[in-house]
Amino acid sequence: MSAKCKICNHDRRQEIEQALFRGDSHRAISQQFSVSRYVVDRHLQHVADAVKRARELVEIDHGKTVLMQLRELVSQAQYLGLRAERAGDNRTALAALRDVTRILELEARLTGELNEKPETKILNLNFDPDTARRISETFLARHKEPTPNE
Repeated sequence: MSAKCKICNHDRRQEIEQALFRGDSHRAISQQFSVSRYVVDRHLQHVADAVKRARELVEIDHGKTVLMQLRELVSQAQYLGLRAERAGDNRTALAALRDVTRILELEARLTGELNEKPETKILNLNFDPDTARRISETFLARHKEPTPNE
């Protein structure tokens, strides 16, 4: 089991991290706070990993927020469509239905449920020379230019 980070447990941790964020040299930090340069280097990586994880969590939260907003828009469009349908306003009800469809399509794109990337499928076939000759003759016979007499 690895040892605990000396800076994480240091009484002046916030000051050390502020010095790191200011860009103070690791040597100056190690001298000022009586820790080795190795410990400062290791803690900087430790902090960088924590910042990276925090950014990822923010992105996840942002993604959840966008999806929640889209779902709220779907609910609102469904509600308006239902009101329009009850009022006999078929044109508005149909517009609401189109909006719900667009929002759901956008959500599917954002979540990866709808993949619109074109796919190319390649099929490699190997024929013996006789079969290849017959296929090419058939193809040419079907696609030959008609002569004026025909």
